[in-house]
Amino acid sequence: MTEKEFDQKVEDMAARFEHRIETAADHLDKGITKKYDESGLFRFATRGISITAEIGLLIGAQHLADKGHRTAAMWCAGLGVAGLTAELLRILVFRRKR
Repeated sequence: MTEKEFDQKVEDMAARFEHRIETAADHLDKGITKKYDESGLFRFATRGISITAEIGLLIGAQHLADKGHRTAAMWCAGLGVAGLTAELLRILVFRRKR
């Protein structure tokens, strides 16, 4: 097998692998979107996880500030506040009608 043939086989395998990954990601995305649209419990759980992560960022910011890492603390606090603000706005503006 020549180097050119080997390179071609590697590229073909990489292309097949990439196609499989993209297909799986698309399938997962469609499944999650469908579940999110159909299940109030799933929406509640995902929003709860999101809010918990944002509170975790705020707690982490306090811990980093106490250790003297002010720049990292400011980034964590900013991201936590931005996330909580976005969640609050989403709740207020995009409320589901029954």
